[in-house]
Amino acid sequence: MFLDTTIGRNFVRIYAENVVIICHGLPYEPLPVIAKGYDELAEFFGERGLNSIIFDFSGTGLSKGKFRILNWVEDLIEIVEKFKSVHLVAFSLGGVPATYVARLKAVKSLTLLATPCCFDVMREDLIRKAYDHALTKKSLKGVGSFEEFYDSFKKDMEDFAPIKWIGNVKCPILLVHGDKDDVIPFESSKRLYEKAKGEKFFLEVKNGGHRLRGYREVMEIIANWIAMHYIEYKGWSEECVTIEVLEE
Repeated sequence: MFLDTTIGRNFVRIYAENVVIICHGLPYEPLPVIAKGYDELAEFFGERGLNSIIFDFSGTGLSKGKFRILNWVEDLIEIVEKFKSVHLVAFSLGGVPATYVARLKAVKSLTLLATPCCFDVMREDLIRKAYDHALTKKSLKGVGSFEEFYDSFKKDMEDFAPIKWIGNVKCPILLVHGDKDDVIPFESSKRLYEKAKGEKFFLEVKNGGHRLRGYREVMEIIANWIAMHYIEYKGWSEECVTIEVLEE
C-alpha cells in the first residue's frame, strides 16, 4: 500500500507492506486514538523498526459511522486487505474483531491484551457506563436506545466471540493479561489460550490492571515478540511467561 502526502514543499509517496495494526478498545471518552496515547505506542514500535497503524473504529473518535462490533469487523477487514503482511495488536474489545480477522492470510501474528473471550465475561455495569458516556460525552455514535445498544452489542459479541474463532487462527498468538484486571477477568485470556491451536504464548502480568499499554516493560516484550515474526520467525522457547510490574 502507498500513501501520498507532502513534507514541506515536497511530494512524498510512502510505501508500507509489512505493518503492525493497533486496535483500540471500547472508549468511554470522545477522544480519538491520537489523543489517548496510542501515538506514543506507535512511535514506540516504530523506534524498534515496526511500522505501525493506529485508527479509530467506526462510531468512535474522528471516524464516521455507527458504533457496532459488526462495523468494527468490517473496518478491520478493509484495512488489513490493503497490506501484504499484517501483525495485529488488540486491546480489550478490539480483540474481538482482531481475532475474527486474524484468520485472513495477510495476518502474520496476533497479540491480544485483556480481551473478552465472550459476552458472559463483560460487566453489565460497564456496558451501561459505555452507553451513558455515549449520550453525555458523545464517546460512541449512533447508539439509539439502551435496549437497542445492549441487544446489538450482545448479538455481535455472541456472533464474533473470540472463543468461537480463535481455534481457526493459524498465525502465532500472544495472549497478555494482568492478574488484577477489574474490567475483563484474567480467566478470559486463559480460556482463549486453552482454545487456541498451533503456536500460542501467554504472558501473565503480575499486579497488572486492565490498561496494559501503560506498562513499558509489557510493551517491550510485545515489540520483541512481534519483531521475531516481522522478518523471519524464530520462535520462543517458552510458551508461558510471567512478569511482575508495580501496582497501579
